[in-house]
Amino acid sequence: MKQALLAILFLTLAQTGAWFQQFAQVKWPWFREHPWFNAIVIGVPLSFLFIYGARFAYDMMGSAWSARLIQYSIGIFAMMSLTYFVLGEELTTKNLVSLILSFVIVLIQILWK
Repeated sequence: MKQALLAILFLTLAQTGAWFQQFAQVKWPWFREHPWFNAIVIGVPLSFLFIYGARFAYDMMGSAWSARLIQYSIGIFAMMSLTYFVLGEELTTKNLVSLILSFVIVLIQILWK
């Protein structure tokens, strides 16, 4: 269970950071004018979060597919949440259903042995 929590924590932090790395430039002009900051200052720590998150997810699940599906689902959840709360974009019915399915995918990958 410890590996599951670490995998989810690291991947959630990584996906959240990746969202800011990609979309902070939409909200704040400074990020648009300083892409090197995103690439170097934010990119390097995010790489380690992705590397260790994938390692913990793989060690927990024993499958690259399962680890990747968990990472994908967490990424979709982070994208929809941050886009709504930071950029103010509304959730459409289609996006809400996708969010629910992403959560279900994580549960299937963790609980189904």
